[in-house]
Amino acid sequence: MPKKGTLFFFLLILFISGVVPVYSSSYLSQAEKLFLENKPQKALPLFEAALNEEPQNEKIYLYLGIVYEQLNDLDKSNKILRRGLNVATSLKGVLCFNIGNNLFKQQQFALAEDMYSKAIEINNKIPEAYLNRANSRIELKNYKGAVADYTVYLELKPENSQRAQIEKLLNILNGLIAAEEQKKKEELAKQKALMNDVLNSLKNASEDTKNLSAGSESIKENYEDVDIQD
Repeated sequence: MPKKGTLFFFLLILFISGVVPVYSSSYLSQAEKLFLENKPQKALPLFEAALNEEPQNEKIYLYLGIVYEQLNDLDKSNKILRRGLNVATSLKGVLCFNIGNNLFKQQQFALAEDMYSKAIEINNKIPEAYLNRANSRIELKNYKGAVADYTVYLELKPENSQRAQIEKLLNILNGLIAAEEQKKKEELAKQKALMNDVLNSLKNASEDTKNLSAGSESIKENYEDVDIQD
């Protein structure tokens, strides 16, 4: 079932990208209606039929990727989103971002980092791409990279409700980096414990990773709440 933030986020992405919804397909129109009614299982075959009618419509790949993600089939979600990359123009960065989210959920952190990087190469103004890449880099113990990404995220979203917590995390990461460089084992353990406490706090204060696409949650909230992934 779509979370309440999904729809708004999707519409915002379409607006920013200059993509205007066109209901040339009756299947697409019906599928979108069911999707908005929180019925992804019923919407799925109609989206698939719509894709057969309009295989060049990038928005349908976006919808299908979200629907499969909602139905807990991340492999199919990744597969359809990757297919969408072959035809996408305006939404290519969003497709990359969503693939990254799915890979993160599958604990494939290096691959997730790579997809977030691709999303940033396409559109370097998506705050969540930096945030979620930072989260991936923490899992990969690339703390300097995480610091760089969290810093950019705060620059892009200065009014973020979790700014104080992220700034606290940045201080801890910098302390952790210094401890590593100085090979201070006790200080390193202390900083890692503090880091985990802050990360857990951020996770508990926000929802799980959200896809910037056609069906996970409202866009406005997605930008505000898609922070730390489990």
